[in-house]
Order: sequence, then structure tokens, then C-alpha cells
Amino acid sequence: MFNPGDIVKVLIPNVANTGYDYRLTASADLGTFVRVHVMNRPYIGVVYGIGDSNLPPNKIRDTVDVFPEHLSVSDLQWIQKMSTWTLMTPGAVLRLIVNVPDAFSPPRMEQLYIYNNDTNIRMTDARQAVADAFASNDNDAMGVSDIQNIAHVSAAVVRGMISRGVLTPSVTRVHESDFSEYVYHDMCNVHLNTEQAAAAHELGTAIDRGGFSAYLLDGITGSGKTQVYFDAAWRAYSRGASVLLMMPEIALTAQFMSRYEQRFGARPVVWHSNLTAARRREIWRGVLRGQIRMVVGTRSALFLPWQNLGLIVVDEEHDTSYKQDDMGNYHARDMAVLRAKIAGFPIVLASATPSAETLQNVADGKYRQLRLTSRFGGASLPTIKTIDMRQNRPEQYTLATDNDDTPPHTGSLSPMLCDAMRETLSAGHQIMLFINRRGFAPIVQCKKCGWVAQCPDCSVGMTYHKRIGKLLCHMCGRTAPVPEKCPSCGDAVSYRGAGLEKIEEEVAIKFPSARTALVSSDTIVSRQALERLVHKMENGEIDIVIGTQILAKGHHFPNLTLVGVVDADMGLFGTDFRAAEHTFQQLFQVAGRAGRGDAPGRVLMQTYQPDRPVLQAICNGDRDSFMAADMAARRAAKMPPYGQLTALVIEAQKEPILKKFCDALAAAAPSAPGVRIMGPIAAQVYQVRNWYRMRFLVAGDARAMLQPLVAHWLAKVTPPANVRVKIDVNPQNFM
Repeated sequence: MFNPGDIVKVLIPNVANTGYDYRLTASADLGTFVRVHVMNRPYIGVVYGIGDSNLPPNKIRDTVDVFPEHLSVSDLQWIQKMSTWTLMTPGAVLRLIVNVPDAFSPPRMEQLYIYNNDTNIRMTDARQAVADAFASNDNDAMGVSDIQNIAHVSAAVVRGMISRGVLTPSVTRVHESDFSEYVYHDMCNVHLNTEQAAAAHELGTAIDRGGFSAYLLDGITGSGKTQVYFDAAWRAYSRGASVLLMMPEIALTAQFMSRYEQRFGARPVVWHSNLTAARRREIWRGVLRGQIRMVVGTRSALFLPWQNLGLIVVDEEHDTSYKQDDMGNYHARDMAVLRAKIAGFPIVLASATPSAETLQNVADGKYRQLRLTSRFGGASLPTIKTIDMRQNRPEQYTLATDNDDTPPHTGSLSPMLCDAMRETLSAGHQIMLFINRRGFAPIVQCKKCGWVAQCPDCSVGMTYHKRIGKLLCHMCGRTAPVPEKCPSCGDAVSYRGAGLEKIEEEVAIKFPSARTALVSSDTIVSRQALERLVHKMENGEIDIVIGTQILAKGHHFPNLTLVGVVDADMGLFGTDFRAAEHTFQQLFQVAGRAGRGDAPGRVLMQTYQPDRPVLQAICNGDRDSFMAADMAARRAAKMPPYGQLTALVIEAQKEPILKKFCDALAAAAPSAPGVRIMGPIAAQVYQVRNWYRMRFLVAGDARAMLQPLVAHWLAKVTPPANVRVKIDVNPQNFM
């Protein structure tokens, strides 16, 4: 306990600090939230320790406010450990926690609006985005800034909807919620099978026993992993602990919310990127005060100010969206395990396709594996086969708009896949075609002189999007008109490669009576748009859904019996040593959408390399042998999880400055036994948004302590103001 007048170190949520000294104006403990001023700017910080600046007393400022709320000592330890591991400053880690600027201020006075669904206004894409923004916030009243930020629309769109009466004025004050509606009960309406019950019993025993333990809930798609970790969540919640159910954003579906409400008798508190500022403030304060004890959220929910956290579940633990690449580089799954270990409570990692790192932790005895090997409710696994595209060449097709001189278009769907689609449609069942490439064609090129449409701000080609009639850079979002002729030689341009829009065109020609839907981040811009598609699939209003990885997980379509993978080879080429693992995970998850109802399912994967081990493993359902072989290759190469990597990405807007700093950094590179420093080399994507990029890669064995070495190295060379240095411990992205 610190008393008024004591000098304490206060950590503020700022990337450039490790704490400043202040004089307390009231009693406080370690972790107590305080308001202070730094350079006349207000911050909410936490008491981090005893003051140690040795400044004269007259140079030390007073705290402005001392609040009754606080973080626990274990939370402060977690901040420090995470800082040490990721090489983020402690202040940068705290910024992830104190991410609600007005959390300790009274609710703001603001003009709010509600959405009026009774108007007959024509719904443009922008207006629909506004409607979806309200739906994603339970149709609560919202201010203009929230509407713009969540819907990603201009002020003009909002003003127009206000003037037309689509948005009508509501109350002018944000009210505090007491969260009394979010009290949960076990509705006892789920009967677990033998495997589920055994897994749930072991998790329940760990929760009752207390202390840290880590479990891999390893179940095939459709095996009922959710109900098992719901059982564990109830066990922890009923003991008075708080519970975090963490999952990728695209898995936060209405299907999941409905299952949650059926199990616990009330809606979940949901934390995600599209909440209003007022709602974020309410939830953050509710968690801090212990009024909210169970949250379903994305990776940022890990950084809520939890009180008495007693269980974390990381669903789809293998998913790459848990890796954060801005506001600091960290892996939310790994930081969740670290938080559980420091605070001393169980954590559950759930997946049908666990990551190599998690499987190695199981092999090392650090995690315990709980397996679910059969689908819940008696549904059978789909049969999975490859289609050798060397012997099954796609059929060509022509469009109604083609003239006699137009050559036939090269198709992407083989005769074998087309025959299977006809059989499925004749049986009244649904089809999913998977291709993880947006747009119509990824390459726009002149065949005569070789000119390629490139983004002027990024060193990547622009993709032709037929629906919007423009070229689009998938790196920065820049658009450009489609050239009528080659700007270099004046000849005609051609479109090479196939995206999902081109697959849609081919399906429309070959299956003209089928009702199709296109699913990608271009067409599904909100959770509500995805829910509308799911509703149509459940009601049988769609025959063929063509989509990217948005469809790969979390959805249950009982009448979907055929999954066609248009290009199973797409993810197998490149420099990423995890390519085979990620391909297996993605395709196995996609395959798991088939045959989840009464009718059996089948999966057909088109490939030019059917003998690749990853594809054979998917066909044979032999994940363990494939992962064992993949991990043996990594062990030989000393790649994670048998080695450690840390990437340094150096960025500058002027190439000479970038090169000069990288040369200085290379000259100062340290040497250590068992450590290799590679680079600098140009990043795979050398230019992004007019910033040029170079990379260093530091590699060491599994026991190497790379972080102190990297920190000492970077301290030798101070980057100029116009150079950015990003540190990525155990990188997932090598672009």
C-alpha cells in the first residue's frame, strides 16, 4: 500500500515509456489506475512500482486522480513478461489494455440516432452498411462518428439518411448499463456423448483443482468441441470466476450466439472491432468492476481489465488472425497461455487442425490432449478425393456477349467436378466452391510487350474486379480504371488467372438455373451480411456458394453435401516454411463443411500435383502422420517449433535513407553461438503505401535467448525520425 505523498512510478499507455515518477494524492496499491499529465496531455496509467527517477521533489508532479479500480499484481507481471518476450515497451502493452480513452470519464453528452426500418428508401451498399452497423450493436442508438467508423461510410451518407428520416434522433446521453441481463445459468439442455463427457470431466476437474494447466481440445470438424468448452466455461463461471471465450472474428456468427444463449439462458457479451465507443466503454468498465464475468471476443478481448479471470478458451487456436501485426506484434494465443500461467488458471486451446507449436507442446508434456474423434449426432465424415487436372482439363465456355471472333474462355472447373455438381443439384443438395483468391483475375497484362498493371504505391500487381469494373490493389486498397488498351504499346490487355468472380461467371454459364452467391471480403463487409448469407443457405435459397476462407470455419449447413476446391495447389508455393501446414489447415477446415447433416458429404480437390503429401494426408484423414513428417523437416532445419526466429522489418519513405540505416544496422550486428543474422534483403513486398521495406531475420535454436540480443543490437543504432523499425518475434508473415 502506498500513502498520499509517496513517490511512485506510473506506467502510461504510450509506446515510448517504461514509467514516470509521480507523487500520489491518495492511497493506492500496485496496479491502481491513476490520471496523470505528461507534457500537459492527460493519460490514464497504473501504479507500477516505487519511484526511482531520483529527481528533486519539486520536479515531481502530483497525480490528478486516483481511482478505486486496479489491475492485479499478476496482470502487472504479465505486462512485464509480455514486454520482455515481444520487445514491445511495457507502455505499449498497457496501451492494449487501456484502449478506451474515456473509460474513467462520465458518459458523454451526444446526439444519438436510431435506425428506422420502416422507410422505403433505396438501399445502396453504403446505406446497407449503416443498417448493418446498427444491427451489429443490437440496434442501440449511435452517434454520427460511430456510424461512420463502424459502417466505413462518409459523413454525406449519414447526413443523407438523417434528412430522409432513415436515421431519427434519439436520446442525447449515453446511459450506464448494470449488465443485469447478462447473468447465466446452465440450461441443462445438452447431452454430451461419451468422448465429450470424458473431455468435459477432465476440464472440470482441472478447474476445481485450480492452478495453471493447458489443454488441447483436439476434435474433428463437427465433433462438438463448442459444447465441451461451454461445459468448462459454466464450471468456472459457477465458481465465481470470470471466463473469456476467444475466437477469430469470422467465427462470431449468429449460429454460435444462438447456441450460447440456448446453453446459458442469456445472450453473450460480445467484444469485437465494430462496437460503438459507448459500448466499448460500458463493457470495459463492466469487466473492470466485475459486473461482466463472461465475454465472447476476438483477440483484443484478452486485454480487457479482467477481475478474477479463471478460464480462457482459444477456439480455432491455429488461426492466423490471432497474430497481431499493428500496434505491436504479438500472438494472442501465446499471450493467453502466458497470462494463464502467471495468474494460475486453466486454458483450453480448441482446434480440428492444431498448430505445430501446440502439437509440440503436447509432445513435450506441457499441454494435455483431449481428443474427439467422431462427429456429434452421428453424422459421418465426408469422403475426400483429388481430381488430377493433368488428365481432367477444364472445359472451355463462351459468354452470350461473345462474338464470332472471340476465342473461348478457359474454364477452371474440371468435367469430373462439374458432373459431381450436377448430381448434387439433382439431389436437391447444396454445393460450396472454394477458391482463396478475390476478384476476377489477379493479373492484367499485355501479351505483346509484357506490361503488367502495377499499383503505383505498392510493389504488387493490381487485381481486376469485374463487379466494380476497376483494378484494385489488395495491399493498400487503391483503385484504378481498367485500361482499354495497353498504356505501353497500345495493344489489347488480357486477364490471367482466376478469382472467385471468374468462377461465378463459369458457373452461371454451365449451371444457368442454379442460384449462386459470392462470398469474400469484398461482398461480405459486415457480420450481418454474412448472417444474411447463412440464413439463405439454411433456408435453401442458395444452391451454389462460391467463396474464400470466410467460409472455411464456423458454419453448419446441414444440406451442403459437396465441397469443390478449385485450386488446391494455391498455398503450396512460396518462401513460408509453414505453407504445407497452413494449406492442410485451410483445406481440412473447408472440407469439414460437407456432410454435417443426415446426407453424406464429399470433397473434390482439383490439383496438378495430387501426390503432394499434404493433399494425400487430407484425403486419407491422416493428419498426425503428415504433421509428424512436416515437423521432422522443421527439426532438421531448426525452424519453429524447434528453433526461434525474430524478424526486423525496416521501413522508410526514401530508399537511400533506408539503405544507409540498414547498412549501419548490419555493421553493428552482434555474433553469438548458435545464432544467425541474415540480411538485410528487400522484403518480398518491397513497397507498401509508398514505404520501402527491408528485412533482417535472426535465427537461433530452441534454447536461444534472441530477445536480449536483438534489444542490445538495436540500442547501438538509433533510427532517424523517418525510419520505422518493427520487431516480430516468431513471425507468421514473411512478406
